[in-house]
Amino acid sequence: MDTLSVALLPLILAFIMFALGLSMQIADIKYIAKEPKPFIIGFIAQLVLLPVVTFVLILLLKPAPAFAFGFMLLSFCPGGVTSNMLCTLLKGNLPLSVALTSVMSLVSIFTVPVLTAWAYGHFLGTEGGSINLVSMGIKMFLITALPVGLGIFVHEKRPAFTRAHRDKFMKVAFVLFALLVVVAIFSNREVLFNESGQITIMIVTLLLALFIIGLGIPKLLGLSWKDAKTIGMEVGIQNSSMALALSGILAVSSESVLPAFALPAGVYSVVMYLVAIPYIWLFRRFND
Repeated sequence: MDTLSVALLPLILAFIMFALGLSMQIADIKYIAKEPKPFIIGFIAQLVLLPVVTFVLILLLKPAPAFAFGFMLLSFCPGGVTSNMLCTLLKGNLPLSVALTSVMSLVSIFTVPVLTAWAYGHFLGTEGGSINLVSMGIKMFLITALPVGLGIFVHEKRPAFTRAHRDKFMKVAFVLFALLVVVAIFSNREVLFNESGQITIMIVTLLLALFIIGLGIPKLLGLSWKDAKTIGMEVGIQNSSMALALSGILAVSSESVLPAFALPAGVYSVVMYLVAIPYIWLFRRFND
């Protein structure tokens, strides 16, 4: 059963990424050429600022090594369909949000394996063995970039099919994502019972810091409120489904379906709304 569950985790993520691709089109990526400054600032914020802020908070709050690695893994998986949906509620710059999600999904094929290998060795040492970067990069391509690209292809070539079935795919993707969260929590229910307070405090603190910094720096660099608050959302909302699936890949040799370092992503997927909703309520009116 554990082997079956671990095998299903990447397939679930691939389906979620395909559903994300169905909501994208080539025109979204072309937006980068029209408005390069907001994109570049958002890209650097996600690629560099997000993991740096997470690492600093880990040094300050000192969570257990497994949780520290779990938070870093989460910070390496920026963007996702959730941030795009929340950006709509925020009345933000949706083309900018989708462009950042699209490009970061592709870039993550190269960045996530390298950064994950570093964080794994730094926080967990050699207790779980080494990480094969080539193997992980190939898996990242198969479960992220390939399904996203296939979704975009279907959207471009079969727009009628996309319009008719996109919402259905998104609903199924949401259910599958909820399943990932349940598996992560159930597999580590005893650890979560003892450590839920620490994890929740870390998540709330991290989200508040990321929202404030992610919005504040773009604003200081001269971006409009609409672009700045969009980047704040992209920096604050991570792709927790990817982090959960990667946890499953990294835990193939463990006794549980998902290890303790999957808990930050599982709890984050629920707690993030408690911070994102006030952020949306506060800044959705700022649209200069």
